[in-house]
Amino acid sequence: MNNTSKYISLLALLAVIFSACKKQWDQRDKVTDQQLNVTVMQQINANADLSIFASYLIKTGYDKMLNSTKTYTVWAPNNTAMQAVDQSVLTDTAKLRVFIANHIANQVYLTNEPQPSMRIHNLLGKNVTFTPTKVEDANIIKANQYVKNGVVHTIDKALTVKQSIWQYINSLIGVGQEDKTYLINQNYIVIDTSAATVTGVDPTTGKPILKPGTGVVNKNYYFDNVADLSNEDKLYTHIILTDAAFDAERNMVSKYFVTSTPDSTYNLSAFNIVKDLTINGVVTPDQLPDHLVSVNNVNVPINKAAIVQTYNASNGIVYVMSSVNFNLADKITPIYIQGENPSYFSRTDKGGDIFFRVKKDNQGQIFNDIFISGTGSNGALPAKFFAAYNLNKLYSCQYTVSWRAVNDIQTTAISQQLSFGSPTNATFPYTSVPPNVYTETQLGNYTMTRYGYMSMFLIGANSTTAGTNSLTLDYVKLVPVLQ
Repeated sequence: MNNTSKYISLLALLAVIFSACKKQWDQRDKVTDQQLNVTVMQQINANADLSIFASYLIKTGYDKMLNSTKTYTVWAPNNTAMQAVDQSVLTDTAKLRVFIANHIANQVYLTNEPQPSMRIHNLLGKNVTFTPTKVEDANIIKANQYVKNGVVHTIDKALTVKQSIWQYINSLIGVGQEDKTYLINQNYIVIDTSAATVTGVDPTTGKPILKPGTGVVNKNYYFDNVADLSNEDKLYTHIILTDAAFDAERNMVSKYFVTSTPDSTYNLSAFNIVKDLTINGVVTPDQLPDHLVSVNNVNVPINKAAIVQTYNASNGIVYVMSSVNFNLADKITPIYIQGENPSYFSRTDKGGDIFFRVKKDNQGQIFNDIFISGTGSNGALPAKFFAAYNLNKLYSCQYTVSWRAVNDIQTTAISQQLSFGSPTNATFPYTSVPPNVYTETQLGNYTMTRYGYMSMFLIGANSTTAGTNSLTLDYVKLVPVLQ
């Protein structure tokens, strides 16, 4: 063979090799797994043991969705599981759609993802608990049947549509009505302008004119201040009290919330009880200790014998109880007024004499306080110079009043006075604060006849001599005298 023939043969061989490689490259992304040609609905239809569930998917129209290009996870109850479903659910169109949606979630979730469990939003906006072997309390008997638009898990039990804690409370009949009514009465409405339809602009105010009925948002003061019992992304243990238990607990604390009207006294004392009936996390009956700790860090005594009803909610668990028996000292607690947080001063021109300090006491503990120097850059303070404190949410009761005031600058004692109501009331006599004493000093008793607001005044000596009318305060402590 001459050189020309050899060259032509080599070119031919290279062409064959290149052609073969190109063919393989062109087919690199062709589907070889036939499961990826199947939709979620087709996968369910192909399983005879899912025929009942499939028929209800068709009846509700969810079959079309499961044939679409979006991805889904379906927990499909087998025929035995479907035969156990209440007929009142299957024969009611609205209930049936809710029931079916409870078994479907957007996106793909495989059993290797929970470590050890995960909460997944289904189409209802409810969360279901998914583990490598279960969803809620149903066993996964055939897992990870993947298809081109999702995955199917066959389960041995239909998933019950659960109410949230808030939905359950609203549905209560014949038990816990006073507790329920109080919580529902905390509902209120606000207008969210960002969610409203704007129809124009007011030419006078320049503010947008909103279409009536739009932007209306329902809210609840209990949700704002304690816990949102409707939130599907949180887990709570919540206690509802029977009417007798609610009245007993409220009556125990009502004397500490006396106001000018019976209604406000009732509402304040009721709030003091219900604010500690929600606990973070789910505590099942077999896990209940002798006490729980509320979201407000208050001990909640638990007597299992007092549980009247139990409900497993979509966002936790509810116990209806015939008693709780709070410890009064856990509900009506001491009040601390921090010296470094005054509301105002008797004069506004003495800022150079006022020091907000961070110090260590004689035990090495860090504390914050206020020191007002009677020998400051502006000379002596005026006679009876004071720092005022606006107090809020004081119980209607007698208090034992103490303070901790640290005089670690002057070598002589500081004389100062504490007064409630006005700076001229002289609630307590002038008290000496000797140098370098870090213990509390009891001043005496003071009685609040009504719950609410009061002003407190830390008053300097009635002198204008430099160094005689300094002021110092770490805190004032008001300890309720419990009865």
